[in-house]
Amino acid sequence: MSQDPLVPTFVLRGHSSAIHALEFFASNTFLASGDTDGWLVIWRLSSKRPVAVWKAHEGGVMQIKQWTGQRLITHGRDHKLRVWQVRNEDFEVLSTKLPSESPSAAQTQHPQPWLLHSLDVNALNFCAFSVCDQYPEQAPASPMNPTPQLLASPNGLDSGGIDIFQLPSERRVSQLRSDPAVDTGMVMSVALFHSLELQEELVLVSGYEDGQVMVHTCCGAFDHKSQGWVKVLMGKPHSQPVLSLDVFPSKRHFVTSSADAIIAKFSLDPNETRLESSQNAEKAINTKHAGQQGLNVRSDGKIFATAGWDGRIRVYSCKTMKELAVLKWHKDGCYATSFAKILIHNQNDGSGEEVHGEGTKIATRMSALDHIKQERENKARSLHWLAAGGKDAKITLWEVY
Repeated sequence: MSQDPLVPTFVLRGHSSAIHALEFFASNTFLASGDTDGWLVIWRLSSKRPVAVWKAHEGGVMQIKQWTGQRLITHGRDHKLRVWQVRNEDFEVLSTKLPSESPSAAQTQHPQPWLLHSLDVNALNFCAFSVCDQYPEQAPASPMNPTPQLLASPNGLDSGGIDIFQLPSERRVSQLRSDPAVDTGMVMSVALFHSLELQEELVLVSGYEDGQVMVHTCCGAFDHKSQGWVKVLMGKPHSQPVLSLDVFPSKRHFVTSSADAIIAKFSLDPNETRLESSQNAEKAINTKHAGQQGLNVRSDGKIFATAGWDGRIRVYSCKTMKELAVLKWHKDGCYATSFAKILIHNQNDGSGEEVHGEGTKIATRMSALDHIKQERENKARSLHWLAAGGKDAKITLWEVY
């Protein structure tokens, strides 16, 4: 007997143009989505309804990342990288009217949240930014005083170069220039993070237009002339541009996808990647499906997903690279995926303080309502969501593994 095909648990409708960016944030309480018209929508996962809608960019939204649970960083085709404050109290004054309901609405009808930072960056490469904590050993800061961030994005003049910016100063603190001896074409995808062995060592993984990938490291003070960056790995797993890459939570591997049908996994073991020479991928598979992007590794390091130009979302094992599931629903090409974080959290019992006298029944009723609401929030946050979006302007939510 054939198995019934998988179907999405929910479909979020509200955008009127292609979805290119998705991000779960605030411990999976919300999902942020960005489209090619520059609109950004924040959805509450427990109700599957929008809580905030605004025009974040004059060009398409390429990337969304959280910086604490109360700040979002967005990268647009308008060459702007912006940091927004998104607290619960801010939602009260923001519009919930979706782009599909008011496609020609003026921006004044959709007030923006507080814009904390705005940087001029390159967006011609179709390459989005990558972000990491500047001081990983630093204790988590308060929402009002978050940990400083480092952001990697393509250089505006050197198409194969990469700039490193610091927040909150908004300054460029380092630059990795393209190698004149290697014609890689434009940088297409980047990942910036700290080494597992040396927290003061930064690792920068980059994928290029000609299908090459490189890994550089930088230890100590930044240097604008690139002397601080050392190439430790170079390989060419793809015959077409690298569309996306992501690093495993263990920081031991990274995986790439391309306009070709290959998905490749590379080792980041320092004993294997300390030579400036061409290296083959640890494992490369020919999926027979060209054009997979939006690659995203789940926070537990067990699975990753890609968005296919054929409208399919594919889920793979991080360990074996085996295809585990093909999610078919979208009729047109898909461009973005995002996994909810795998959480371990304490359940709130929802009980309130005891109220004596005539207030007893009211307090009990309110306590029960709060308890139900809390249970619904906890359930939505704990599910293993996979979100996907693409050309059809719809977002599918799937429960996977």
